Amino acid sequence: MRIDKVSIEDYKNLKEFNIDLDEKEMKTVLLGQNATGKSNFMEALILIFKNLDLSTDIKRQPSKFNYNIVYSIGDNKIDITFKEASYSILVDGEKQSLKSFFSAEGKAKYQPKYVFTYYSGLSNKLKEHFWDHQNNFYSKIISDDFKEDELDSLRKLFYVQLVHSYFVLLAYFTHEDEEKESIQFLNEVLNIQDIESILFILKMPKWADSRIKDNPYDIFWTAKGLVRPFLEKLWELSVAPIYNDESIRTDFDDYDTQKRLYLFLKGKDKLQELAKTYTSNTALFKALESTYISKLIAEVRIKVKKTIVDGSITFKELSEGEQQLLTVLGLLKFTKDEDSLILLDEPDTHLNPIWKWRYLEFLDKVVQRPKSTQIILNTHDPLVIGGLKKEEVRIFQTTKDGKLKIEQPEIDPKARSVAGILTSELFGLPSVMSKEVEDMVNRKRYLQTILNTDKINPIEVEEYNTLSFQLENIGFYDITLDSRYNKFLRLTSQHEIFQKSILTKEEEEELQRISKEVAEAVMKEKESK
Repeated sequence: MRIDKVSIEDYKNLKEFNIDLDEKEMKTVLLGQNATGKSNFMEALILIFKNLDLSTDIKRQPSKFNYNIVYSIGDNKIDITFKEASYSILVDGEKQSLKSFFSAEGKAKYQPKYVFTYYSGLSNKLKEHFWDHQNNFYSKIISDDFKEDELDSLRKLFYVQLVHSYFVLLAYFTHEDEEKESIQFLNEVLNIQDIESILFILKMPKWADSRIKDNPYDIFWTAKGLVRPFLEKLWELSVAPIYNDESIRTDFDDYDTQKRLYLFLKGKDKLQELAKTYTSNTALFKALESTYISKLIAEVRIKVKKTIVDGSITFKELSEGEQQLLTVLGLLKFTKDEDSLILLDEPDTHLNPIWKWRYLEFLDKVVQRPKSTQIILNTHDPLVIGGLKKEEVRIFQTTKDGKLKIEQPEIDPKARSVAGILTSELFGLPSVMSKEVEDMVNRKRYLQTILNTDKINPIEVEEYNTLSFQLENIGFYDITLDSRYNKFLRLTSQHEIFQKSILTKEEEEELQRISKEVAEAVMKEKESK
């Protein structure tokens, strides 16, 4: 799946909008100030593929806006135009009948396998676009005759939420032989060594109110379909299941009375036994998710062991950045497939600088289908794009007349430093220095031009010396683009011999010895990280 070009006539601020992506690249990162249309573009893509997937060979799902999209799947080039309430579709330049294109066979061949979306914002503006697909998925999985082999064909559109991070973590540890790289990632990046216990807290959903009257002794409140065998196996493996009626506080002055069931798994071995019921980690993940879709899950409490923590902590106690990283990368792992489209709207919001810097490296390791998968990512952080080529970046800008202009940068971001990225057309900052330091530098430069003239007075000379001292004290003159060299300068400068400009032969040998020791220490420290 690779999108080549998209034209949108009028959707929100996307008016006469045109974007040309490099279909040879797996990743495209969107840059631009707030309200330049990056998120609206992603939303438009969701709506396009949502309506294509919901359409059938009998009934079409209309779009809210006119558009043209050109993309490739496998060896096929798809060109779709929606205008004046009707579709016109070309496949490899030849007109395709709508009945054929929207048939089950046509969808499998000419539409993406998954459209996977993550949005880190506070609003649910994207979530509602997935309700139809989630409802269709739910309707299928609750039926008595549901079969596991139907899972792969269900729900092409997938919206990621925080609850999924719990299911991802469980799925990682169920088939450890399959997930050696994932376990290594959890250990090295998140410092998570193991799972110690899992507590599933179930609640009776509202849909069971009417059905439970006919089956008052049903232990799972009449739940059926995909979730039923999962709960039955969970019950079998759990330690002393407990029912309890509780008053749950949902707001500062609001309470909800719930019938709850506590199912506790003591140890990872019980989790792995539960997983043997399913043919793959992906099938297990979807069974876990069925508890959420069926509104049966109130909470999952996972106790994990971390290398940097004395004892163990619950998964809920992990930082927002840790949960965010695990959620996005984990879901990509369990939903990735041939010809998938992955839309990530600011997935780096809560990550620390090191993780931002390595984020696209993490994506490359997880999504191992570069020829058939496309990732479109929206970010405001220069650390994320430091390793990209210019073909992988599109800049959204608003012109003076209010129109959107989308451009490719002139130089590869990877050819610039972070400071260079910030002050280039990619972000447009006037300076990487604080306003205070910028003013100090400008004032010092001015004073320097008049330093040896009769224009300068004694007070200004003193001011110049003070500014020079202050800038030197904060390391203004010592910073280079090479972080290891910066450290080398700082450590060697601590030795008095480096203050001398004229050295004896013995002092030169001593200087070389110190330099070598410091350089080796800096390199050794870098390699250990």
